[in-house]
Amino acid sequence: MSWRAVVTALDEGEAFRSRVSMYLHPLAGRPLLWHAVSTLLETVPAPSGILVLHRSELAGQLPEMPPGVRCRSVEEGQEARALRAAVTAPGPTVLVDGAAALLTSATISRLLRAAQSGVAMVEGEDEHLPGLAVAGEGPALASADDPRHPVGSSRVAPTLAEERSRVVDRHSLAAAAVVVRDRLVRQHEERGVTFLLSSSVLLDMDVRIGVDTVIYPGVVLEGATVVGSECVIGPYSRIVESTIGRGSELEGWNYVLRTQVRNHAVLDAYARRGDE
Repeated sequence: MSWRAVVTALDEGEAFRSRVSMYLHPLAGRPLLWHAVSTLLETVPAPSGILVLHRSELAGQLPEMPPGVRCRSVEEGQEARALRAAVTAPGPTVLVDGAAALLTSATISRLLRAAQSGVAMVEGEDEHLPGLAVAGEGPALASADDPRHPVGSSRVAPTLAEERSRVVDRHSLAAAAVVVRDRLVRQHEERGVTFLLSSSVLLDMDVRIGVDTVIYPGVVLEGATVVGSECVIGPYSRIVESTIGRGSELEGWNYVLRTQVRNHAVLDAYARRGDE
């Protein structure tokens, strides 16, 4: 099945009380908007194209997008018109809220199947707000006053209850960070990594950890950090954009920044490595 997607980044996000757009706030090392786009790209079959509709002040600030993802600026007051124009073309279309960072590809697949019988929607925690994701034939979506909240659409339950959350302020961002952290921990555990107290660690999307490595409580792994196999990362260590060689041991409370630690190295407690 061929389908396309539109991601909206049109809300002001005033509840963040920030000069930074809410769609650009980091979640597990990636901007919030990136997570919605990534979920669509992971869906099988993949979309033929993704269009990101964003507020005009975000022009030039958006993160680099993967191939096949286009971005279009929308002037204030033109949001509804731009949405309808973006979904008008015939064919299955999925419209996703850029703040729905916890949606999974499994839910998008279910939404697409439901949309074969008409317009379908995944609701958020507040049923009176626009849907987190809406799918249907383009002209059917464009006929609604607000394509994000079409009248008479069928409802699709998300695969996981946590997917109903929309990140709209710093509290919901923190809650989403816990969910994403738990998902990442589970993925690493399935690949042979041990977390002694997983609820106390923080790790980013781009972190890679080798088999039989043990992660102690309070560890923070940021950016494109690579930890080799059979390592021991001691308690309350922070590793940023670095490579830890195979069989190395950090005894604890270590700080490693943008550097490489050789294979089988031992860093004493409180030792620091890298740029100051």
